[in-house]
Amino acid sequence: MKFVRIVLTVALAALLFASCATTSSGTPGGGGAAGERDVFTGEGHGPTLGPAMAAAKIDAVRNAVIDMIGPGAEQANRDKLDKVLYSTRNPNAFVYNESMETLRKENIGTTEQMDMVFELRIRVNRQAIATVLRTNGITGGTASRQESAAQTAENLVNEANQGSDSPADAPAQSAQEALLPQSADWEQASDEEKRFIRRYLDTMSYMVYFNEAAKTDPYLMKAAVGQANSYLTSNGMVAIDAAQIETLKRDQQLAYEEEAGQEMSIIQWVAQKLRADVYIELDAATSSESRNGVHYGSANVTMKMFDASTGQLLGSVNRRSQQTVSRASQQDAVLNALQSTVYQAMPVVISQSRTQMAVQVSRGIRYEIVVQNTSDPRLMSDFRRRIRGRVSEIITVSQSAEQSVYDIYYFGRVDELEDLIYSVSETVPGLEGMYEVLLRGNTITFNTGL
Repeated sequence: MKFVRIVLTVALAALLFASCATTSSGTPGGGGAAGERDVFTGEGHGPTLGPAMAAAKIDAVRNAVIDMIGPGAEQANRDKLDKVLYSTRNPNAFVYNESMETLRKENIGTTEQMDMVFELRIRVNRQAIATVLRTNGITGGTASRQESAAQTAENLVNEANQGSDSPADAPAQSAQEALLPQSADWEQASDEEKRFIRRYLDTMSYMVYFNEAAKTDPYLMKAAVGQANSYLTSNGMVAIDAAQIETLKRDQQLAYEEEAGQEMSIIQWVAQKLRADVYIELDAATSSESRNGVHYGSANVTMKMFDASTGQLLGSVNRRSQQTVSRASQQDAVLNALQSTVYQAMPVVISQSRTQMAVQVSRGIRYEIVVQNTSDPRLMSDFRRRIRGRVSEIITVSQSAEQSVYDIYYFGRVDELEDLIYSVSETVPGLEGMYEVLLRGNTITFNTGL
């Protein structure tokens, strides 16, 4: 027992040394004292405000990388870092956007050809950056020393535990700790699956629409939706035009009632029809007044994000504007407040959506498979057994003689899963005649053909 205590003390000392070594290192680009070690400055240029702000965030991330692995290692791995980190279209995944402090915002170009300069101070997400570095084998400086010390500590503790004569000498583990998720509980995603997840997140399409029950002027709400779509497209993301939503809602109301009924909202149904991955519901409350010929407006904006395939809530972002001023009208003042607030909220909206969707697809995209006319349970058991080895997971949601419903997690597109199901059904005697009845979003309905 005494030996275990000594080894544990050495292990803790090793970790403490690594921590101290990291804390004492310099902080290029604005990292401060120990309490501010995650805060860095960055500068970016762009033709508009959005790209300049994104470039400044990446510059802050670059300064954090230099702090973590040292300038020499950062320079030696610059080409790889440009590909796997610095070229990301979502810098908000590596910073805490709510901590951003604007230091400079200036157009040094002309009105016709803008050249925006944006300087900021922001807290970076060291864990997210470290994951990218570790995944791509980029090490050096304090990061490698800390990992080495941590590994040494872990080895020492393991050796001490193995050398104990009595199980009572090992550190006790409570029942609660034993039930916590462990990394060994889940299979690690393959390189191909990781690439699929990254591609999926980078190519997600977004549908933004306003809450029609809101009391705010629809003209203002449509303008707010337009601002959100402008942010998406200017940052290289796929946005669905609001006019398409209006057209589908107007012309397909009967089809919606026949297909979905009360199963889902018409907005989710429209999102699935337009192949959106995430739909965002925008709601706002506004106020305005006039004093001495000057008009003032303010807005309180809430944006809720949903997985279009399941309707599951991904997150909610609320932002309240500063009071804006207009010489034209109260409506103009409110419009300015609403649009600026939506623009400020969008980086957080996208960051939360990507984070939650990454969790959602960590074991594959969830598809709902409905099979009609399943009166032979042995036949369906054979079908499940044969498809199980070719998808990440298959879960029976319900089963009856009329139909069986399955959740299938699969790293692939819906049409690829459809082809896979046909391929498997052809190998099951009795299911060779299975055919598709309906495809809607991530739900495919088949009939056994029996």
